[in-house]
Formats: sequence, C-alpha cells, structure tokens
Amino acid sequence: MSEYTAASFAPVQGFIEKSRKLRDLYGSSLILSFLSFKLVQKAECLGLTVISPGLPNVAKGMPNRILVRGKFDRNLVQNTLLKEWQTILKICRVWIEDNLGIPKNQYCWSQTQGKTGQSKGEWERWESYTWEVFWGYGDSVQAAMDDLETRKLRRDWIAINWVGESSSLTGTDAIAWHQLGKLDSNLGRLLSQSEQEEMELFYRRLSWLLDNPDERVGQPSLSLEELRKKQSPPDQNRQYFEQIGRYVAPNERLSIPELVKRLVTYDVIADHIGIDRLKAKDDDPEFKDIIREPGYWTAWFMGDGDKVGDKLKVLASRHDHDPQQRDKELKHFTDLIRKWGQEFQRKPDLFSQGKGRVIYAGGDDFLGVLYSNETQSSETPEKLKPIEALQWLLALESHWENQQQQIKQDLNLDFTYSVGFVWAGHQVPQRDILQHCRDAEKRAKNQGRDRVTIRVVFNSGQSVQWTCPWDYLHVLTNYRDRDGKTWSQEPNWGHIYSDWAQLKARHAIPLNDKFGNADDSIALAIFDLYFRDRSPRTDPKKPINKDYLTDSDNSKHIIGQDALEADFIQWIDGLINIGWQLCSNS
Repeated sequence: MSEYTAASFAPVQGFIEKSRKLRDLYGSSLILSFLSFKLVQKAECLGLTVISPGLPNVAKGMPNRILVRGKFDRNLVQNTLLKEWQTILKICRVWIEDNLGIPKNQYCWSQTQGKTGQSKGEWERWESYTWEVFWGYGDSVQAAMDDLETRKLRRDWIAINWVGESSSLTGTDAIAWHQLGKLDSNLGRLLSQSEQEEMELFYRRLSWLLDNPDERVGQPSLSLEELRKKQSPPDQNRQYFEQIGRYVAPNERLSIPELVKRLVTYDVIADHIGIDRLKAKDDDPEFKDIIREPGYWTAWFMGDGDKVGDKLKVLASRHDHDPQQRDKELKHFTDLIRKWGQEFQRKPDLFSQGKGRVIYAGGDDFLGVLYSNETQSSETPEKLKPIEALQWLLALESHWENQQQQIKQDLNLDFTYSVGFVWAGHQVPQRDILQHCRDAEKRAKNQGRDRVTIRVVFNSGQSVQWTCPWDYLHVLTNYRDRDGKTWSQEPNWGHIYSDWAQLKARHAIPLNDKFGNADDSIALAIFDLYFRDRSPRTDPKKPINKDYLTDSDNSKHIIGQDALEADFIQWIDGLINIGWQLCSNS
C-alpha cells in the first residue's frame, strides 16, 4: 500500500506583508522559497518521491506546500525547517556582530554560551517561535491532503511577549539592537538619552556599512557625530539620497526578522547561507527601490490559480488501479505551473524597460509591481501613467494562454487565474497596498473566479473598485464619448463620470438597495449610450449593450450568480469610477 505525506508551514502572507520596502518583499520571498527548497531536498535525501511542487531542484519561487510519496516524519519536517531558519538567523547576527564595530561584550540580544539549554535570548526565541508547521498523512494523495487541512485547524504556534520598544515597521515586535534583552528591573521604563544614542549609533553604522559594504566593511568605525554629518548633508539632492538607506534607512528601527529580510539580499550573506542572490549576476544593475514621492503612483498585481487544491484532488481521484500513472499526472501538473512561473518571471517583454518587476512567481501564485522609470542621474524620473498600467493589465491574460492550453490538452483540466490589481498613491504604505492586493484578489475569487478586481487606493486611504471577467475586461476600450471618439483616441471620461454623478445626486441611480427592488433602467440606458460598440472581441453576435448585460447567462458570467438589479448598478458604478481614474494619460 502506498503512503503519502503533505506538509506546509505558516505564516506566509503575514511574513511577506510586513514590508515597507521592495527589498523586504524580495527578502521575504527568498527566505520562504529557501525553506521550502530545504524541505524538498530533505525529502529527496530520504528517498521519497516529491510529487509537488514541480521542479524540485529550482529553489526560486518554490511554494510552501509539499506533497511526497512516502512517510515524511512530522518531527523531521519541523526540525529541518527550524534548523535552516536558525542557520539564516545565526549568519545574519554574526555578520552584524563582526562588522558593526561595537564590542561584542555589549551585545545582550542572544543566548550566551553559559546559558545554553537554560534560557533563550531574543534571537533564539525568533528561531523557535516564528513558524507553524502543518503535516498530514494518508494512504492516498487525497487522504494526506485532507488530513493536512484537518490538522491545520489546530494551531501550532506560541506567542512571545517581546520586551523593548516597538519597531517602526510593525509597531508590535521589539527593535533589534545590541542592548535588546538586557536585564533590567524596570522593563517598562523609557530609554535614557545615552541608550537612545546607542540605538541611533547601531542603526546609523548598519545603514552606513550596507550602503557600500565592499568598501566600508573592515574600515574603522565612525562615531555618531561623524555619521550624523555624513548622512544628513546640507545639499538635499536626489542623487545623494538614492545612495543612502539602500538596505536600512538611518532612521528605521526594525525587529529581528525585518532586519534579516534586508540582510539576506546582500550578496555576501546570501552566498554564506546558500540562498539565491537578489542580483543574478555581479554586473547586473544595482537594486533600487520604488520611487514613492508626491505624484508617483504605482500599480501592484497579485494573482493566484483558481481552485488549485480541487485540481489536485481531481487528479488524485483518477487511475485508482494505476497509482504510478496517477502520481505521474500530479507531478506533470505541478511541473507545468512551476515552469510557467519561471517563464513569467523571466519574460523580457513583460514590462517596458525599467517600469516593473515580478517579485515572486511560484506558478500558481505571483506578485509584482509597475512603477516609474529608474534614472541614473539626478533628473526627475518620468511618472508611470494610469493608462500605461491599464494597457499592461489588458494584456496580462495572454501570458498564461499557452499554459491553459497545455494543461487542457495534457490533463483535461481548465486552469484559470484570479488577480487583484491595485493602483495606489505615493502615501499609501506598502504593507497596506499588499493587503489591498490580497483583498482585491479575494473579491475576484468570491465573484466567480477567472476575473480581475481593479482597485484604486487614494492617499487618503479611500478606494474605488470594480470586478470583471477577463474576457469582458475589454469593455473599458469600448467606451464611446458623446462625439463618438473611441478609447484609443482619448475620449473624455469626464462626460460619463459627470452624468453619472448628477444622476446619483438626484437619486436616479439607487446604489444601496438591499432588497433587489432597484430600478436599473436608467443605469442600463447610460451604459448603452456610452458603451454601444457592436463588435466585441469575444463574440460578435453578442453586442456590448444593455441587452447583452441583462441576459441571464451573461449576467451570471459577468457579475456573478444570483445577480440582482442593484448588482448591475454597482457593477456599472465601479466601471465608471475605474475608467475615470485609469483611462487617462494625465
């Protein structure tokens, strides 16, 4: 009888979303992929057959959900994960202690040799209590996966009361500095002036070293006064500030895992750990963060395969009398989606040069960002226009068409993606943007999957959104202005926006009807007036007008099951708001 083991660990999204800089996101992704890769390696060393994830020898983009044929003992899974995580933490901690120029006897943040086996320091607590490990086992693939989901209901996590001032990123975890963990009879007191200066010195030295580590590591350490002068020059020019705070800004205060996310993106530390480098080649351009200055908006996209778990269960239920063929098809499925992730991340034509990056692409999930062009001088970079972001989104679906055809041909499965797409102002914190992406993606799935939710998030925190199937997204390009100009000829969306606002102000457009009795005739008339194209891309026999929208089968596809009149009105409201914000060159 065959045996199967399914294993996973958490938190994943929480670990990624606690991020302020683009570098944090890359560091988080590298760490998660590395830990998954080490678990897969351990399984292979034991002679177990890895069914999922596909491409087990490629660490980059490795998902955290693992399925193997054979019994992968739970304690072995947990010990492997913790051992590799401890290795990452130790290498980062030792590098700081060896290079920061602070006497080692002043470091109170880790376990001393005399306390081994007695009490843990702050670093050792993070080693032990960062991850939850989940494990399932059964005599079939489906039994192992079901057992994993059942065991997930029981948490495997211990919370620690961290002592110290809170980091500036999360506001909950203690700040990492050399005096963290120092015994004090009055733990709740504020830091003295001298302690505050010690903390400032720690972060200024760390920031100074990492801004040019190849030249500064090993050189005599600078004093606090010298660092203040060098890191706060009188000439406030862009070129200088692009050179400081590349890894850690002098005024940032990070927790231990937040600090580790930054450090693993430094090549020397990455090589020591054995983790993938942020730069594939030494001569690659230096990593630069996103410009978040007034007027510079960014577009973020987060996608996930629809019902991947159900697809695996379908494959696991086939070939009951031929387990080898069943496992072969499961392996082929995971290989296909991981290969797509690799190709998606490497696509040379995915973005205009310098205007975007894929942060991670595991195959069935991905995250990326579009942003303004980088410059090598002090010149002001050109802003990313909303119309550019929208045009990129309109072409996104085409990037997985070949993968869909291959999966359909080889395995007779329909495979689709749901995406959250967020256009965000410069003042919206990155961690908030990621949560908006997650919520938008979830909304796309809840509305029926195989669709995208576009959300515009303003600096005030307010937002507007619209959800649409991929094959109907082209309705934005069908807009016709009063003078008949098409979308490509820059029609004035202000006309429909103004008309719609006037009708809402006069209560002719009921948006908040809770009983399904709203009269949608005026809303549909407005829709037909401005979107009267008779040659849509998907089916020329079904024009984009009110008759098409209100057809029962079409409405379920476009808006969702059990669509009411009020749902039509809200969908049109979202369409107009998003078109007004994105269909412009301004």
